[in-house]
Amino acid sequence: MSDIPSSGETAALPGTTSVSERELDGAVVTSRAWWRWLVAFVLLAAVVTGFFDRISIAVLFTDKAFNSALGTNFQPLALGLLMTAFLFSYAISALLLSFVGDLYGARRTLGYAAGAWGVLMILMGGCRSYTAMIAYRIALGIAEGPQFSLISGAIRRWFPTREQARANSIWMIGSPLGSAIGFPLTIWLVATFGWRSSFYVLGFLTLILVMPLIFVVMRGPPQPAAPDERASAASHEGVGPMETVWDIIKTPRIWMLCGYGTGMLTFLWGLNGWLPTYLQRVRHFNIHQMGFYSSLPFALMFIAEVASGYIADKTNKRARNSLYGLCSAGVLLFLATLVSDGHLSAILIALSTAALGFGSPTHYALAMRVLPPALTSTGIGIINGVGNLLGALAPTLIGWIIARTGNFQTGLLVIVFASILGGFSLIPLVRAKL
Repeated sequence: MSDIPSSGETAALPGTTSVSERELDGAVVTSRAWWRWLVAFVLLAAVVTGFFDRISIAVLFTDKAFNSALGTNFQPLALGLLMTAFLFSYAISALLLSFVGDLYGARRTLGYAAGAWGVLMILMGGCRSYTAMIAYRIALGIAEGPQFSLISGAIRRWFPTREQARANSIWMIGSPLGSAIGFPLTIWLVATFGWRSSFYVLGFLTLILVMPLIFVVMRGPPQPAAPDERASAASHEGVGPMETVWDIIKTPRIWMLCGYGTGMLTFLWGLNGWLPTYLQRVRHFNIHQMGFYSSLPFALMFIAEVASGYIADKTNKRARNSLYGLCSAGVLLFLATLVSDGHLSAILIALSTAALGFGSPTHYALAMRVLPPALTSTGIGIINGVGNLLGALAPTLIGWIIARTGNFQTGLLVIVFASILGGFSLIPLVRAKL
């Protein structure tokens, strides 16, 4: 079933009357406004559960039963590879498969992808070897790779330009919200029912909740395209995938956004991969303190992302907000590695993650300004794919540094340097007042 009805009369959304194509060509139909915000919250649910899948493995790095079952013996490099295996395949998939959203529609592609995420999580719960776990993590990365580009394409179609930063801030809070809920939830599941239960519960959650919501709520006509968007779509009609990719990669501003995305995702995946272990092994927190301080950074990031979307739409300073946010995140994390007090260090880490959240939604809003409307999914797939391809190295690189030096603080410097360099990559866009 396609996302957009092809008949002369478009399907009515629940709670509204049918609207003709001629009417849809005009102004936004006010009675449908509430429904597109519901779509944004369904996209949020997809991101939240997707992040459950991504970060749950990090909680298991310190679990004795998990290490025994997989034979990892608490080796930092082997554990880091479990995160990097997912992220590397995720990045390749984002680069190579994001075009499917432009071809087949966000609703259909995202719905079937969510089903695959749930099945793979359940299979991971039954793993008996390290090799099988790596294989399932790679498959999960492939299935989740196009997620952000599919969501961005849906936002582009359902929301007018004046609302896109706010709409992006809704689904993007799924990243901190997924981590804020996912870390303590997984810690509780593992402590109460064992590590396998965490995979079963999270897998079934996606299958019985998120997948049906995508297919039901995202039915019906999207936000009518503005005249310039319809012209852009027409200009790219009949253009092949390779020509599309070339149109995107020859644009310098795309590579500035890729640089920013690399810094942002190095921070996100590096911290997601090693934060619980750092809090337990270096700061010597007990399980309750570890759950709280694993969740706090992403709770603050949630608040910062909500504020960021509102401020960006009001001030129209997207590039500046992104630069300040990522650079501040790197500086605050560096300070967290220097202080001796464990609680102060954890609070600084939380503030650094909030700074990251302040810049994240505007990153995708910037991409929507730079990319032609008809190439949104493909373009954001490239930006997201490059960022994840390089950011995927962070968990393994940090693990390798820890294994070589025996020092977690030195390993976290990878995140610090990547954040500051990533922020600086947006200086030309700040000067262009984007």
